[in-house]
Amino acid sequence: MSSVDPMDSIEFDRSIIGIDYDVGHHEVTEEQVIGFANAIGATNPLYLDKGAANNGPYGSLIAPPAYYTSINLEPGPDPKVKFGTTGFNASQHCEFYEPMKVGDTITAKAQVARVYAKTGRTGTLVFTVRRTTYSNQHERVVTMVESSFVLRDMSQ
Repeated sequence: MSSVDPMDSIEFDRSIIGIDYDVGHHEVTEEQVIGFANAIGATNPLYLDKGAANNGPYGSLIAPPAYYTSINLEPGPDPKVKFGTTGFNASQHCEFYEPMKVGDTITAKAQVARVYAKTGRTGTLVFTVRRTTYSNQHERVVTMVESSFVLRDMSQ
């Protein structure tokens, strides 16, 4: 019995898979960190109290882990997957290695990590997995976010 790989019939730009693209730079400021912390209701003094933060483990104010969501980035690479009639976010996985600190210059690089298909009870689903890596001025990764987007054919 032979099985057909659903990826064989799906068109997309395979040349961009795994290639890092620069999608933005961001200066972390005290005003932004405090504003973000207040907006999400964070009360940790490492985010809000400069004196406490300066005497804390990082020597300055740090941003809450979700701060990366407030950084404006370019859209990044698009594999132009030609499949389906609808799409939606499938998942997001975040890894936090060290905090973003006031004074940091954050560089973000994005890539399409993979495109793959799954066939289930409702038919074929095509997933595009994007990885965005945030690094500080010392070239240390501070945050990595992997997001999955799924395409589905609703016309069947």
